[in-house]
Amino acid sequence: MAGSVWFRNTFGSWSLRSPGEALNALQRRSYSTKKSIILTCKTFHRVGYELFFHCLFFNGPSKLAGLCAILDSNKSDPSPGWWTKRLHLTSYSDAVLSPESADALSTIIRHCPNLEIMVMSFPASSSAFMPVADTISTYVRRTIHTLNLNIPVSSLPKLIWMLSSLPLLTSAHFSFRSLKGLDDEDNPPLGAAESIVLSLPRLTQLSLYGNTAQFLEQTLNWTLPSLRVLSLNTFQSDILPVLDVHGSKLTLLDVTCSHPIAMDLVLQRCPSLETVCFNADWRIEGQMMHDNVRDVGLHGLSLAFTAVKKDGVSQLALLDSMIRRANDANFTAVLDKANFPKLARVRVLSPNVLTVLEKNGGPESAPPNEYGYIDELEDGLKRWERWWDMCYRAGVRLEDCTGGVLGDLPAEEEDEDEEDEDEDEEEDEDLSWEYEVPPMEQEDTSGVGELRKLIEECRQMELERDTF
Repeated sequence: MAGSVWFRNTFGSWSLRSPGEALNALQRRSYSTKKSIILTCKTFHRVGYELFFHCLFFNGPSKLAGLCAILDSNKSDPSPGWWTKRLHLTSYSDAVLSPESADALSTIIRHCPNLEIMVMSFPASSSAFMPVADTISTYVRRTIHTLNLNIPVSSLPKLIWMLSSLPLLTSAHFSFRSLKGLDDEDNPPLGAAESIVLSLPRLTQLSLYGNTAQFLEQTLNWTLPSLRVLSLNTFQSDILPVLDVHGSKLTLLDVTCSHPIAMDLVLQRCPSLETVCFNADWRIEGQMMHDNVRDVGLHGLSLAFTAVKKDGVSQLALLDSMIRRANDANFTAVLDKANFPKLARVRVLSPNVLTVLEKNGGPESAPPNEYGYIDELEDGLKRWERWWDMCYRAGVRLEDCTGGVLGDLPAEEEDEDEEDEDEDEEEDEDLSWEYEVPPMEQEDTSGVGELRKLIEECRQMELERDTF
């Protein structure tokens, strides 16, 4: 359950930075420090130039061709790409990896024989993904251990073929986009890929998003002995067959589906779970219980502490009331120590919930009905107080998506000059999508900590150089 972090935006207002956004910001700031090292002297230029290539970060596909030309023209031995461990492509626009950009990306991968982590968060077309998959399978199959890809459903056969050549893969995140909705016609024929029985002995973390039905169906025949973390954000709700095969050793399960799931049956199939996340807006009929769960994450809850407003006036609606009652029922079930004896933490996972609480200054009271009566079950403030009391009596910590106590909102600080403050720029090049991204702490205004870390990386790279 990676946490978000508060920060001041350009308008001076509080906003939440997601773990992915924090990683992107850290990488940009790290580049400026590395560039300063390169410009210091010739010796620092040589070492810093190699350090500069340790992680290749692209904000969109437009710069891929430029780097491709640099790597092709470089005649040094080893080439700068030798030092690259992480390749990260992200975008805040509607950029799509075109076939031309895919060719450049494939060339870059060929120049990076020690690549360990690859993240491509913007989508690739079917024709663009094909050469990239071939290059990964051919040139970095023995080194890459973390993959994060955004591909169309039609590329599933190629993805399966690629995975069959990556035995060292430990972490994978795949976003499947559907171009035709959820019709049966959108399920592409897998051809020979359907008969492949994958064995990924080191895969410990798997995260899936989008139209995952075919992928999940294929995993029923795969061997995943080390799988411990499974995250599903999908349109499909029939995940029980997957858990029948791979659920016995899971320690973390995060499920967000478009339709409710029988969480009581899910928990029965995962006896080793320590952390479980589900949508608290679901109406769950069965009784949830688990002897080993310590942490529970709750998605949804957008109506738990606030009222829906129309023209600035709070409104009461039947569907909203049903969702709030489902919130109460699920929260009460989780806090029952008889059913969850080891429970120690409950976290509200939605950043939108916390953003609205900050905007409103806290939970909102419900409006009176036509008879002037206020129903406590519709009152956000009363609900927060009830939940807080329940957690206090049970000895359970109630958290928001930042990992802080739910209800502790950022306070206005006097004499705050954020323009002059420098945040700590620590960076871990081995950081992959599955780990929690540390908050950008405001300390060490001189930047000495950042410099010491980079110098230590330079020393490590010099030791690696001596082995060639």
